[in-house]
Amino acid sequence: MKKLKTIFAAAALLLATSAFAKSGPEKVAPKVKAIFEKNFTQAANVSWEKSEDYYFANFTLNAKNVSVAYNENGDLLGISRVIETAQLPVNVSLAISSKYEGYTVAKSATELTYDGETSYYVSVANDKQVLRLKCSSSGDSIDVDSKTKK
Repeated sequence: MKKLKTIFAAAALLLATSAFAKSGPEKVAPKVKAIFEKNFTQAANVSWEKSEDYYFANFTLNAKNVSVAYNENGDLLGISRVIETAQLPVNVSLAISSKYEGYTVAKSATELTYDGETSYYVSVANDKQVLRLKCSSSGDSIDVDSKTKK
């Protein structure tokens, strides 16, 4: 299960930094595709990837970039989307501004819902470093997911 979290988190982060393009022949099981089309009837620009036993669909929905993960049985495992930081829950915004005073917050964040829990990935920067933060939806937990020196 930890491997799936890593794969899905990597896909979510890739989603936040890449543009979508229609893929060539789709690499998706018909059952998974049918369930996706039922759940996301308004999806546009859908592209599929398969990694091990998981299927990832990247698409736009209501002008937002979204990514979902399914297992081979067609079970929806997780959803991520890019949002503006202004759309973060207030308690998350307050926790970041309090804990990382003096840092500049990126204009977008990634919202990841997996296993019934929602987390937010937000980048903050100062003169010395850029931090990628993983924040709980309550704002009670903020962990540094990655750190890059400037």
